[in-house]
Amino acid sequence: MGKKILYNIFLNIGIIVLAYCAVASYNEKQYLILTGSIIGIAGLIYLKVRLAKNVRQIIKTGKK
Repeated sequence: MGKKILYNIFLNIGIIVLAYCAVASYNEKQYLILTGSIIGIAGLIYLKVRLAKNVRQIIKTGKK
């Protein structure tokens, strides 16, 4: 379970960094970087949802 907590922390950090990059690139009118940041955020959110479903299933079954 410790690996999953660490994975969740890295996903959160990635989402925060990409959100910052998206805001900065929007302010600088760098729309290609903005698009990449948004796609990256969407990918990380997808991975975070899969992780949450996996953890929920592990807790439900009682496995470690």
